[in-house]
Amino acid sequence: MKLIDPLTLASTRDLAWLSRHIAEGMLLGVQHSQRRGAGIEFQQYRSYEPGDSIRHIDWKLFARSDRYYVREAEQESQMHVCIVLDTSASMAQPSFAYPELTKLQYARCWIASLCWLLHNQGDRFSLLALSDSGIRYLPEGQGEGHHRRLALELEGLEAAGHWPGESRLASVWQYFEQPCQVVLVSDFFERHDNGEISAFAARLHAAGRPCLPLQLLVEAEETFPFDGELKIRNPEATGILEVGAQQQRGDYLRAFAAAQRQLAARFAGQECPLTSVAIEQPLEQSLRRFIDAHARVG
Repeated sequence: MKLIDPLTLASTRDLAWLSRHIAEGMLLGVQHSQRRGAGIEFQQYRSYEPGDSIRHIDWKLFARSDRYYVREAEQESQMHVCIVLDTSASMAQPSFAYPELTKLQYARCWIASLCWLLHNQGDRFSLLALSDSGIRYLPEGQGEGHHRRLALELEGLEAAGHWPGESRLASVWQYFEQPCQVVLVSDFFERHDNGEISAFAARLHAAGRPCLPLQLLVEAEETFPFDGELKIRNPEATGILEVGAQQQRGDYLRAFAAAQRQLAARFAGQECPLTSVAIEQPLEQSLRRFIDAHARVG
């Protein structure tokens, strides 16, 4: 299968179509099964083998692929997945390798693709986009029409401001009163030592709504591949810092690694492993990694 290149993600004008193409092409038969604990569970088809009951053959998949596939351990399930998206200013960060592609655009495509997989299982999904510049909510629904509404909502989002404070978040807790699985998409660049985004996830965990975290980074944030004199600007703060790249590289990489370990430890304590990906990575691979990280066996 040919993977979608980053420039296609950056330039797409039909998010609904692209996400369907990614979701249906990346795997034949990613399936969602019964939820056990904090996880989104998917099962896979396998090739038909002599002795398998023909009742378990997926005839629709046969019509598309001209091959026989059998559902393993098929279980009926339906759940509500709430996608929480950080739309603070740092999510506007573009890739240095592909300047047309930002964290937010990658998130749009990733979320829409995940929701098409959920749609294929008949599951419901909603979207909550958060920053102090505005809170957007698409109520839960299901079906192709709801997926297109989700895509249009994603296309209209912009990255600005900060993660909202506690007073601003007061109005969003109502969306989690009913049972749901939460997927939290952010770069987790937090202004305070206590981690305001992590604290949001911890509160949901305490209320029985664990967050499955996806962290989006640009490759340069992980490797610091710069030379010469740099001017560094925090998109969520004022002022510009001038530094020498050579002198800062070691300190930066150590601080970044320490921050990543701390973030991963917070979610590990909630039994929700952190999936961290660079937006230069093919979306199909990062989605597969996320699914694998939160699968349950048996």
